[in-house]
Amino acid sequence: MWSAIKWFFRTLGRVLNAIRLLVSGLFFLAIIVFAVLIFGGKDDTTVLPAKAALTLALAGPVLEQETTANPRRLAEKWFAGDTTPPAMTLNQIKDALDQARNDDRIGALVLQLQNMTESSITKLDEVGQAIEGFKTSGKPVYAIGDYYTQGQYYLAAHADEILLNPAGGVTIQGLGVYRLHYKSAFERFDITPHVFRVGTYKSFVEPYIRDDMSAESREDTLRWLGQLWQHYQDKVATLRGIPTDHISPSKEQLLSRFAAVNGDPARYALEQGLVDRLASRTEMLQTVAEQVGWNSQTNQYMSLEITTYLNHASPKPKSAPAVGLITASGAIMSGATATPNSINDEHISQLINEARLDADIRALVLRIDSPGGSAFAAEQIRSALLTFKESGKPLVISMGSTAASGGYWIAADADKIYAAPTTLTGSIGVFGLFLTFEEAFEKLGLNTDGVGTTDFVGAGLTTGLPEHTKQLIQMGVEHTYGQFVELVAKGRNMKPAQVERAAQGHVWTGQDAKELGLVDELGYLDDALAGAAELANLGEFSIKRVTMPMTAKERLLAQFMSDSNVLADLANAALPAALRPAGKQLQQELNTLGRFDDIRGQYVLCVACQEF
Repeated sequence: MWSAIKWFFRTLGRVLNAIRLLVSGLFFLAIIVFAVLIFGGKDDTTVLPAKAALTLALAGPVLEQETTANPRRLAEKWFAGDTTPPAMTLNQIKDALDQARNDDRIGALVLQLQNMTESSITKLDEVGQAIEGFKTSGKPVYAIGDYYTQGQYYLAAHADEILLNPAGGVTIQGLGVYRLHYKSAFERFDITPHVFRVGTYKSFVEPYIRDDMSAESREDTLRWLGQLWQHYQDKVATLRGIPTDHISPSKEQLLSRFAAVNGDPARYALEQGLVDRLASRTEMLQTVAEQVGWNSQTNQYMSLEITTYLNHASPKPKSAPAVGLITASGAIMSGATATPNSINDEHISQLINEARLDADIRALVLRIDSPGGSAFAAEQIRSALLTFKESGKPLVISMGSTAASGGYWIAADADKIYAAPTTLTGSIGVFGLFLTFEEAFEKLGLNTDGVGTTDFVGAGLTTGLPEHTKQLIQMGVEHTYGQFVELVAKGRNMKPAQVERAAQGHVWTGQDAKELGLVDELGYLDDALAGAAELANLGEFSIKRVTMPMTAKERLLAQFMSDSNVLADLANAALPAALRPAGKQLQQELNTLGRFDDIRGQYVLCVACQEF
């Protein structure tokens, strides 16, 4: 007996020691990667060529703001010899193209979009504007690729010439919203969902109480999806000079035209005018080289990557006064430390306070790209913005891809709101969601019992929610909804009845939101910055990004938090290939639920908006 106990603890000690060594090794590797990133990221000795093409090689989505480097993924890329460039922000792309337009060293622009994942139409429109600005220089723009996805092609359409590999194709499918529904699964596993909401069209909670989409949700979603899809078709048709049925044909047209080219997707794209020429990879490189010359060392055209170019481009001289710029991107949550893909209320409030106290900043633009989140956290950010307005400095909102629900909550009190035509906003509604497992536990023979001094003690995961508790929660949700409507009415100088017509959880495009009075102007970030300067009576102005430097501890924490899905990634990889899309969708749902941290359990969130 004693020897067995000793063996157990000796084995346990060895396991714990192995775990300690593994963690220490990973931590040491992270420090090395971090040091390389900080001290080895910029090569100031590089000499720019006298003539080259600026290559916009996008990887991942177009970002609103820079993300913290992930040590594990960087290490994986390094060991695999992966040279795919990191994801770029919208501002990096715009700055590079703006400077390259008047730079004699840059003879052309090349769009290499093979590694770009789907990004919102709004962000791609802003990149497209920058490409069109570059084209005013008279320099050619080439898009080269083995194939083009829907988002990649939307950017490629801005090129003077689109080249496609003869073995490739262009995939344009359309837009859709599809979510898993859990009602029957919850019934099978005896999980009880408790849903509280205000807003007929507040559809986030539907998958937990239904097995399909409600008629109201279907109607609302189809309306704004149709507007975004029409915008896509109209933009591409104008840029390419082709009819919209070449972009989005009926199924009969597609089958007939595909049959006419013997099922060859590349030939189909050429015949429909989607691309200008079919060319091998070598022929693509030679096409660009005819404009800027050949680099025998790299065996391709003379090329400059965006990041390299920005590291060596001459910065524009800055002069006071300035328009401050704060970027708020992600789900709205409580917290003092900036974390990936989230808007932490204390952190953003600190930035707003910094802008208020900065004498150089005469006006502030808050760039919002958020589907919402915690109602409590949204109110804290709104409160900080109201304090900023007391300084007398103008406050302008620039809506990115999404400024819905909680994103609109923090925008409503601005002096002026700008939204893109394809921005998704509104979604003025509130919900609460609790899952309890009392029936499942009872079937397992597990029973919770105890005593409490009031009728409000004991409700929880294993006991469920009594009726009086449900009534209290519903009243709280209704109060928050009334608060939402009231603050919108006050901030937008509207009557509550006007807000009600735009509320009830309805999602609106920027175009519709302007007609409803929810936004003031249709425009992008540059328009909002110019508008803020005008409100502050500024002529020439500079842009001052308001940020707070991260401590080494915060940066390291953010790096590891950005890797928090590693176990979920491994679990999804273990699924059969046919089940991975559903697994990924379920993982996204669980991630969303895991971020729910509102102290009152009340949320102002539009999940479907995040994808567009």
